[in-house]
Amino acid sequence: MSSIRSLSFKLYPSRAQRDRLWQKHCLLVDLWNAALEERIGAWRHGVHLRLSDQEKALKHIRVDVENWSGCVHSHEAQVVLKRLDRAFQNFFKRVRAGERSGFPRFRSRQRFRGWGYKQHCNGFKVELGPGGRHGHVTLFGVGRMRMRGVARTPGRILKADVFRSARGWMLNVVVETDCAQREEAHGPAAGLDWGVSDFATLANENGEYEAVANPRHLRGEMEELVEAQRRLSSAAKAKKVSLRSLQRHRKQLARRHAKIASRRKDFLHKVSADLVARHRLIATERLDVGNMTRSAKGSKQCPGKNVAQKSGLNRAILDAAPSNFLKMLRYKAEEAGVEFLEAPTRKLRPSQRCPDCGAQKRKALSERQHICECGCSLSRDEAAARVLLQWGLTEEARLKSLGGDVDKAAGTVADQVSI
Repeated sequence: MSSIRSLSFKLYPSRAQRDRLWQKHCLLVDLWNAALEERIGAWRHGVHLRLSDQEKALKHIRVDVENWSGCVHSHEAQVVLKRLDRAFQNFFKRVRAGERSGFPRFRSRQRFRGWGYKQHCNGFKVELGPGGRHGHVTLFGVGRMRMRGVARTPGRILKADVFRSARGWMLNVVVETDCAQREEAHGPAAGLDWGVSDFATLANENGEYEAVANPRHLRGEMEELVEAQRRLSSAAKAKKVSLRSLQRHRKQLARRHAKIASRRKDFLHKVSADLVARHRLIATERLDVGNMTRSAKGSKQCPGKNVAQKSGLNRAILDAAPSNFLKMLRYKAEEAGVEFLEAPTRKLRPSQRCPDCGAQKRKALSERQHICECGCSLSRDEAAARVLLQWGLTEEARLKSLGGDVDKAAGTVADQVSI
């Protein structure tokens, strides 16, 4: 069974190569804006412009646009036009669904996403080092340059993206790998309850509990972030300020955010890898982060309560990145042959259910202790983790009885908890 994975590398171009990358970047952002303007003009005149029509015009652009030939590969330009076409398709889909439309925008050079390649050895070539560590990449019109990164799941290279971030020029490579073959996993089963006070609480099959501390990356850098934002705002409002000074303040702020994001990503990778290495089954709850972080402002007619407190909670939830964590946990469990199960939260309600008697009692978010009439006394997170473990063991038995068919195993789960 093959699997698709994305690998990220940082590029180390020379000064001449940086200038060449920026030149390519500027030409492609101009292509995006020109193609968008052409589509808007065609619509105003009642003409239906298709992706194939704009791709045919690339042969004329290659001749007419200065510095285009020898700098921009045909695949790079086609990917930019394809992304614009997809943006219009998504726009019309949202319009038909009655959602917020989000019309495709013109892009500045600072806000352009970058470009991509559709096929390996067509515009780009990746040479990985021994063990998939670091290596070199050759880009059309730029040349061969060094890159750093670790390919944890090497495989057949399919396509790639190049983009510019606060860390510098980056390369994302999409590979098809055969490493996701399921094998017999070892270790106890565990129920995992994600949270904010503790990043995760686990109830193991052997009766032990463990907690993963929440590093709160954003809180540790908040003062520096506020100060960097204040300096940027002051520079932007100043009557006499050079463009170079403004760009320097903007880059400093972007680098701080990138530093926090890198620390968060590193933490999530390490925790998810450790959990997968030590358990044969991980049962957790399905999280809807959009609903969890919904604003409490309300409306003018019905204003919300505790808006500032809810705003702080939302910031803490997003800083912990639960969605990315579960995504990493899911694909790493798939690679290691570990059973990863997500319980339907609305049916099971692990935070409100007693793991001993199965009784359900509504708790306020401020109640951090689970005390039941049956005599069960645990912390709220430990009780929820134990409920998820019991559900996971029951669901595992059902999946095995049905030959691992998850679709057949779907059904009511609230009454499957051991009592």
